[in-house]
Amino acid sequence: MTKPKKPHIPEDSSIFREAMRSVKPLVHTKISLQQKPTSSLSQSKPVREPPASYFQFSDYETLDPVKSDDFLKFARPGVQPKILRKMRQGQYNAEAILDLHGKTIDEARESLGEFLLQCQQDGSRHILIIHGKGRHNNAPILKNKLNHWLRQTEQIIAFCTATPRNGGSGALYVLLRREH
Repeated sequence: MTKPKKPHIPEDSSIFREAMRSVKPLVHTKISLQQKPTSSLSQSKPVREPPASYFQFSDYETLDPVKSDDFLKFARPGVQPKILRKMRQGQYNAEAILDLHGKTIDEARESLGEFLLQCQQDGSRHILIIHGKGRHNNAPILKNKLNHWLRQTEQIIAFCTATPRNGGSGALYVLLRREH
């Protein structure tokens, strides 16, 4: 039994050359440097100014430094104890997560501000911020900064150390104020 011969299929490049055989290349030596005027309808989106509630964080710390394994908790007056208990137990699902691992203080400050602004715009209230546990011998820098920064804004009504399944002493559950 003999195998049937495969039909000859020309390569793509030879097909392309055959199809372009009678095409003449364009010769274009002039380059127009003038921009065409754009109509107001075709302009790109306007640059969005940060709202008045844009987050600014100060580094003038007045709090005692915390250690890597310390449990953090903070609540503004009027926060119900039941809410705090549920937060400590990790009973709220994080609607947004920010991971600050490997970031410098300046990068973390900027990321935190942008993240909180985005959460505020999205209506997210229960968030998780992962800051890491720090080096073995040194105090955890980002944990201390977050402990101070989060207390500075009225949009944060409570925070506490996360449960082990969400990062333990290397993460924080944060509750944001409900926007009206």
